[in-house]
Amino acid sequence: MTGFTDLLQQGAAHAWLFIPSAILLGALHGLEPGHSKTMMAAFIIAIRGTLTQAVLLGLAATASHTAVVWLIALGGLYFGQQWGGEASEPYFQLASAVAIIAIAAWMARRTWREQGAVHHHHHEDETRLVPTVEGELALHIFEDGVPPRWRISSPAGRRLPDAERV
Repeated sequence: MTGFTDLLQQGAAHAWLFIPSAILLGALHGLEPGHSKTMMAAFIIAIRGTLTQAVLLGLAATASHTAVVWLIALGGLYFGQQWGGEASEPYFQLASAVAIIAIAAWMARRTWREQGAVHHHHHEDETRLVPTVEGELALHIFEDGVPPRWRISSPAGRRLPDAERV
């Protein structure tokens, strides 16, 4: 049987092998360490994402990774005919590091902001008006991702009765 590299060197006669081989090699390449899989998994966990969101994130990562590889390859063919791979590799590594750090900082900022929003105010609360002898009181019940909490206020702006009387 003819070797795979020999088939590729024969050119267009065996072009039907190129696309399935590229898909297989790309899938194996994607299983290698790196490719921000840990960062994507942490993001899905942090936002409590659904399976659909995880699949869409994986597809978006695949499409963006493929597009970047094509852009780098085409740019290298056009601009880098005089460059050697060893000379340009550190610049690509630096650019990748900057992009990863920027994405991580954005994710951390977003997570901290959302956690602060949960601890300082609640997005969904239920308010019930309770008639009392001293007037109507508003009972606010907070249950958005935390154990139930409640607060009493006066919608008319009047002074609240003592805690024992409430």
